[in-house]
Amino acid sequence: MRLKVIKAAALVTLCSVTVSLYLSYERLDLTNTRFRLEASVRYLNQASQVAMFESQVIPQPSYLPAAHSSSFTMMPNGDLLAFWFAGTREGSPDVKIWSSTYHLGKWSMAHAVLDPSMIAKANHRYVIKVGNPVIYRAQSGELHLFVVSVSVGGWSGSALNHLISNDDGKTWSQPERIVISPFFNLSTLVRTSAVSLSDGGFYLPVYLELGRKYPELLRFSANGDFIEQIRITAKNRMIQPSIMPISSDSAWAYFRNSSTNLDARELFAAKTLDGGKSWSKPEMTNLTNPDSSLEVVNLADGRYLMVYNQDNRSHLNLAISVNGLYWRKIYELENTSGDEFSYPSVHVNNGYIDILYTNNRKTIKHVRFNREWLSEVIKHATVY
Repeated sequence: MRLKVIKAAALVTLCSVTVSLYLSYERLDLTNTRFRLEASVRYLNQASQVAMFESQVIPQPSYLPAAHSSSFTMMPNGDLLAFWFAGTREGSPDVKIWSSTYHLGKWSMAHAVLDPSMIAKANHRYVIKVGNPVIYRAQSGELHLFVVSVSVGGWSGSALNHLISNDDGKTWSQPERIVISPFFNLSTLVRTSAVSLSDGGFYLPVYLELGRKYPELLRFSANGDFIEQIRITAKNRMIQPSIMPISSDSAWAYFRNSSTNLDARELFAAKTLDGGKSWSKPEMTNLTNPDSSLEVVNLADGRYLMVYNQDNRSHLNLAISVNGLYWRKIYELENTSGDEFSYPSVHVNNGYIDILYTNNRKTIKHVRFNREWLSEVIKHATVY
């Protein structure tokens, strides 16, 4: 009898939570969702500069043999703040989330900011591994850090954790597990950059890996509260979406193709015309994807830039497009057989383009070039 009472009480509580979430969702104004274009156009008023290209490896302690999956943002003073995971190897219990700052042309020595025990303590649940940090700086100045954690099994059994900083990353709130659904709250992962919205909120691109694999958007308010979940496509094996706004209403989404069929590795893209609320059926671009993450940015001059792997992760390329579907390879950032250069993160910062990526699974590499260098590369690029 007592067990029946407990079950009934649990059911009532679950229903109450569901109704509460539904009512709070109904009160939101979701009819005027608009993108806020991030790419600066201030460079158009700048004097012509000399072409510049530079690269460096972010320093980390020598006892860290592996590093992967970086994300970064630009700070108010022009510095870059980066995060990635590093440890013995991916999925190892000793893996932590590490961070470094780019200031006056140099990266600081990396320091650890989060480990599995910190998430376990904050959420009162066992956590065996962490990975895939994504950092986003809101229009208010708040920093939002999202981290994947796993309690049992592989990445398909993951949970998503959210931390906030109000002092430019010096201190962080306790990790809070995001409850996307009161019924099913597993297998939500992040990898690619968040996208700003005109109301001060943002979209966080995510993907699910339990059973079918597909991409979604999580919408957050200006206060950093989760308020909406949007399916981009139900097409299987499309994960790690990279969102590129074109205007306040339209954007492209590009997907990592994790198909097990090696002959069906086309690079697909979907488009929205209503601020991300609905998306077109995925279309094939002229590129392929070897089950590897990519990122695309709007250069705000009529051109789009993609950083991607083509045939395998030994080749990391730059490609340019003016329509979002046809891409022209213009440059090889890396090309070393047997090594891995993957998981790029890209931002346009005034007249510069910054790219971070995994450097042979050992370190994180930073490449910076200006628009003059890019224009020269495009002008002299071989037609592929």
